[in-house]
Amino acid sequence: MSDSIMLTGLDGANPLAFLASLGVLRALDHRARLHQRPLPRLSWVDEGCWRPVVHGMPSLDAIVNEIVEDRSSWAEDPAFLLAYDETGMNLVDPILATGKFGRDLKPKPEAMRAFLDGIALRVTVRQTSQERIALRRTLETAACYGSELVQDNNGNTKPTAFHFTAGQQQFMKAIAELQEKVCEADFYEALVGPWRRESTLPNMGWDATNARLYALRASNPSGDKKTTVAGADWLAFVGLGAFPSFPGRGRLNTTGIKGGWKDSSFAWPVWDRPASWQTARSLFRSPKLAELEESERRARGIAATFAASIARSDQGGYGSFSPAAVG
Repeated sequence: MSDSIMLTGLDGANPLAFLASLGVLRALDHRARLHQRPLPRLSWVDEGCWRPVVHGMPSLDAIVNEIVEDRSSWAEDPAFLLAYDETGMNLVDPILATGKFGRDLKPKPEAMRAFLDGIALRVTVRQTSQERIALRRTLETAACYGSELVQDNNGNTKPTAFHFTAGQQQFMKAIAELQEKVCEADFYEALVGPWRRESTLPNMGWDATNARLYALRASNPSGDKKTTVAGADWLAFVGLGAFPSFPGRGRLNTTGIKGGWKDSSFAWPVWDRPASWQTARSLFRSPKLAELEESERRARGIAATFAASIARSDQGGYGSFSPAAVG
């Protein structure tokens, strides 16, 4: 038995794989807190590419089992239940609602405010330890969606810069399908590799090695059925809890993202010292991460940084990452 497990399927230079690595750490952290176990940690090792290493777990099978259990627990998480009627003005229960309703991150500000207020009302002084742990996950997740204080050109809530879906695909609807259908085999593919990319479950667009911009195609790709590594997409959603969005200077800012909606980039570090989920989250809040001096990086345990530009198509608004450059 070992308490250091390398995840050979995840390459730290690919945004999808990096976000999935954070999702692994967050899922394991959540489960450990619920069951009052020592917190897991994560570091990175250079094996020709940067691979994540999980510390504090006895085996890969144990990691996958915890991830499967964590996935099941999301179905009734309040942050997972964002849905609204066709007007975008009123919230609906996606479990009970009939007819058409929206499950994107772009309701009218009134509905987003009501959604966030409903979560805030859950904060009480009389909570069990497990209720506090569950609420922390809910709050972290809702904070990454966007802000009702900033609207897009249609007067809807401006979503996180990690919102790459468009057209008929709605962000939360796609995530809900992943949560329901992703399976143990999908997680093994994501964590161990190789990535076969054969799943027809929703593709969130975060894989820098699988972009499909209209500008590079002879026809509009919006009607194509994209295949994906479903386990990585699900885990990447879980990992987004490290990147809250917040209003500032008249626009929406997303942690880790620099630039405007049409000319942005994502910068992220890998670190060679085992770090907990909370410690890892703190690394992304460093301003101008890619511009830190070598001594400043080493003081933070950062071994390397990467950056990938974000392209958004004019036809449909799909987003994609470019291949990453070393910072």
